[in-house]
Amino acid sequence: MRHLAIICDGNRRWARANGLPAEAGHTQGITVIGRCCDWAIGAGVPYLTVYAFSTENWRRSKTELNHLHNLIRTYFESNKGWYVARGVRVCFRGRRDRVPADVVEVMEDMEAATAEGTALVLNICVDYGGRDEIARAVEAGAQTREELDAALMWAPEPDVILRTGGQMRLSGFLLWQCAYSELVFTDTMFPALEAGELDRVAAEFERRTRNYGR
Repeated sequence: MRHLAIICDGNRRWARANGLPAEAGHTQGITVIGRCCDWAIGAGVPYLTVYAFSTENWRRSKTELNHLHNLIRTYFESNKGWYVARGVRVCFRGRRDRVPADVVEVMEDMEAATAEGTALVLNICVDYGGRDEIARAVEAGAQTREELDAALMWAPEPDVILRTGGQMRLSGFLLWQCAYSELVFTDTMFPALEAGELDRVAAEFERRTRNYGR
């Protein structure tokens, strides 16, 4: 497997199930990204993409949005050294024009600080939607498949898209890139995702036959 992509679903439900406020689910969930990075490095998977905040998530309450933005800010400011030490190159994907300017500054600082990382490329999708991404590429002038590939294929096509939390849909994730991705779904909420489950995802991928239409 070269590229694992994860739809990080179930943070709020995990919090409710544990008698905690929704914000606690997001706080726990963001720490799991690091756990996934360690697993990917150990498993020899060079690309990891996580769907952290969608274009539709702006519909949530102002309180929750403020918490999410503050969480991005504080987590990556505090853990920048951790990612640098592990050789993880962090890239944020999605729109930046609607994200608070101070959060964008933290994202850009994280990208710059980890730019030399070679152990893993971690793509974090923030204010991301597949339809929005395609539409913006077309608005920028992409017309042919080759031009769209150049605009949208910022990583190899995902071998596997894993969705946590029990739902079975893509929710607009990597719509151009996922044509031949294997889909795996788990009832495990993202804050509870462990390395052993990722091992099972990798084993499931190895059992599947990919014919690419042949």
